[in-house]
Amino acid sequence: MPKKHTPPPLPTQPPIKEKETLGLSPAVLGKRDFVKKEYWCPVPPSIDFDPYSDPFNPKAVDYNKVVKADEMIKEIFQSTPLLKSKCCDKFGMDLYFKIETGSKTGSFHERSALYALLMLTPEERRGGVYTASVGNWAMALAYQGQLLHVHVTVVLPAHTQLSVISHCQEYGATVVLHGKTIFEARKRAFKLIHDQGHHGIYIDGYDHPNVIAAAGSIGVEILDQLPDTEAILVPIGGGGLIAGIAAYVKHIKPNVLIYGIEPGKSCGFAKAIHNERPYKIEAEMGLAASLTIPKVGDNAFHTAKSLIDKMVLIHDDFTARAIVHLIEMEKIIAEGAGAISLGALMCMPDILTELQGKKVVTIVSGGNIDLWPLKRAMIQGKAVEHRVVPLNLIITPRNTDLPSKAFKVFEQMDCNMLHCEYSGNHDWFEEGKLMQHSLTVIVETKGHKHACLLRHVMEKLFPGECEFDSEVFKPIVICSCFPKLIY
Repeated sequence: MPKKHTPPPLPTQPPIKEKETLGLSPAVLGKRDFVKKEYWCPVPPSIDFDPYSDPFNPKAVDYNKVVKADEMIKEIFQSTPLLKSKCCDKFGMDLYFKIETGSKTGSFHERSALYALLMLTPEERRGGVYTASVGNWAMALAYQGQLLHVHVTVVLPAHTQLSVISHCQEYGATVVLHGKTIFEARKRAFKLIHDQGHHGIYIDGYDHPNVIAAAGSIGVEILDQLPDTEAILVPIGGGGLIAGIAAYVKHIKPNVLIYGIEPGKSCGFAKAIHNERPYKIEAEMGLAASLTIPKVGDNAFHTAKSLIDKMVLIHDDFTARAIVHLIEMEKIIAEGAGAISLGALMCMPDILTELQGKKVVTIVSGGNIDLWPLKRAMIQGKAVEHRVVPLNLIITPRNTDLPSKAFKVFEQMDCNMLHCEYSGNHDWFEEGKLMQHSLTVIVETKGHKHACLLRHVMEKLFPGECEFDSEVFKPIVICSCFPKLIY
């Protein structure tokens, strides 16, 4: 029987590729940005959602919460000193410094770390705590976690100072380096909690309600130590410190002025006030590195926005001058964030004239500054005040005796040479510069006139052989935006 002929199989068609849609219409997209999200919407929260810092449901910290925190931590944490300035006449006021640098980890954050850990449930303690920080908060939480036997995991940006990393490890914390900003570190911390099956709790260093309440204990101490305080100047990073202080002080004494002091390079709180809500900004790191926060806390902003009398934005030059003043005149070592409040007063009486004759307290919030940043800040601060002049001596085979001649001029003009560094020539391919070298010298002078006289003499004796930075010889700029006032 002949075999039945079967037709060959038909060629298979390739899978149909669906065309990508253009997405929602412009009308829908336009409406979407203005529709308020409702909590009943079936939208799963993101992995880095913090229930203690919810932008759609911010929690205000009030007077009662600050009092509760103060009563709990004062049994363990000693009150910090309130010192009167040695230079009240210079500023035209009774100036006081609230010194928060004497704790084990060198900043006010130990108050908040202690209280936040004390308020954990036994189950939360067993799961451990996680946080992200740029330095001070990480060390404070790690240290208090060691004392209270709570395991702490800190996620730090990759560029964090080595001293911060080593201190956190010494205090028994698990240290993870991730990302370039605290935002990236924060997301990593929540990812770690997720990977651990949600066995752990995240404590925000500037926006957790317990952190804000404990920071307010500084305000309690200020009014106890100086009952007739008339103004308090508070540095702002994430906003937790000023929120806690203002919540207590404004309840007890509404007439006390509360000024927020922010670096001009990272002024998230001032921008949040202007836009009536916190949002992420492009924060640039400056001398007050620990205040470099891309987005201020929602709880902190919700608490403090109506309690702040004025915002002042500070240029790094004024922060550097404040660091110099604290070291030279007050004998206090402070980091940039700790000195920035005083920086707002370095232009007195040209700005903030309403503070003249008043009793003013500035918060020296921390003293964690390494040797090299401190040296740079000192040079910058003195240069702004025309007390330090950097210059380059151009050395060629025809003037090898230039350094010795210049040093004699410095001696005859009563200038103190602070630094001298040789640098070879990097412009080898430029004609006439093959054998040229330079000597960088930093000279201490007595002020603007003395610095200008030194420049005049050097340029006359050694024309074309010395280079000065013209910025050093400009008068100190004082205007409405230097520092900038936000009313």
